[in-house]
Amino acid sequence: MDYRRVRAEVRRYQADMHVRQRRVTLLHRALRDAEAERDRSVAGFVAFGEQHEGARDAVSRRAIGRQLGVTHPAVNAMVERARTRSRGPAALAPLVPVLGADEAREYVQSGALGAIARVLVAMYPGDILLESGLDPSAFANGTDIDVPNMLIQSADGAAIGVEDCLAGYGGTGPSNTVRLLEELGFPVDLAREVFDYRFVELAPDRVLRSGDAAHQVGGGLELSSDGQHFIARVRSQRTYLPGGDLTAAHTVAAWCSEVMDEPERYPWAAGERRARVYLDRNAAASLNNDDPHRIASNRYSVVIEQGRLQLWVSAYFPYNFADLLSTEQLHALDAAGMRPEGIEPRTWLDRFLPRRRERPPFILISEDAQDLTHSPEGATQE
Repeated sequence: MDYRRVRAEVRRYQADMHVRQRRVTLLHRALRDAEAERDRSVAGFVAFGEQHEGARDAVSRRAIGRQLGVTHPAVNAMVERARTRSRGPAALAPLVPVLGADEAREYVQSGALGAIARVLVAMYPGDILLESGLDPSAFANGTDIDVPNMLIQSADGAAIGVEDCLAGYGGTGPSNTVRLLEELGFPVDLAREVFDYRFVELAPDRVLRSGDAAHQVGGGLELSSDGQHFIARVRSQRTYLPGGDLTAAHTVAAWCSEVMDEPERYPWAAGERRARVYLDRNAAASLNNDDPHRIASNRYSVVIEQGRLQLWVSAYFPYNFADLLSTEQLHALDAAGMRPEGIEPRTWLDRFLPRRRERPPFILISEDAQDLTHSPEGATQE
């Protein structure tokens, strides 16, 4: 291995170590924040029990310890820490409890949720995410955005998710949904709508909406490790939604038209639209290292950001050195409405490349000439 390759490998390992250490630091910080929130929740429950005699058995230290799987002294320590620790920054959004069907029935029938205003049931969790009106961080499970296929919302905006209850076919998932809806007082003819449609929105007395699907965005979201933005990994995919298979550009167009173009409906995706297009495989490698669905010929090389939403788009790098951007990269920019007008691939070369004819790691595209607000995790520009 020659000196240049050795130096390149050294830099790669150094960058990788830095990224892993940063992730460890962020996870330690997230763990501390989660423990503080748990301590405050326990202390609040204890305070409630002290004020209401009928709840005192449920809020005894031993009862709480059994529920959390900890000892009696550990609960005392949680309460003490919550009373002495200053409150840190609030979470992005209150987490939505996700319960089993029996637990959800008991929760609603106890009055904890309040009067049911509407129920959303879908085959695709993305429909629940976008139709709920909630910030995606409300469904955070670590760095996953784990959205249930059924959501029950009250008139005051409170919500619970329900596991293993779906819509769109005649199997176990929709049967679970029908059973739960009937137990919650929904007429059987309304409840059975979930067999016939992949997305159903119900009020207690009528069908509000039903159809094959509410949205075409495809794929899911992840929460960045620092908890500041959301990542959608966009790849070409086979789908059963109307329209057949989707290219990455089709999915980008769907995200833009259904989410980014609706900032009032989705404030978490409101802001300046910017893009970072990678020209160097090594510079973009950190975007691909942790993708559990990575395919060798399917790499992320375009990042499109708006507000707290980032689309990581899989697109080939150009095969011909004379082309600054590949056809797939240009298609992704076209889908987002970000391809500079009147510029073709080969004319970008002299504009962006320095005299040494070396490519920069990436180029930036935005109306305000600014870089991404949230740097893609691990991606660095040397």
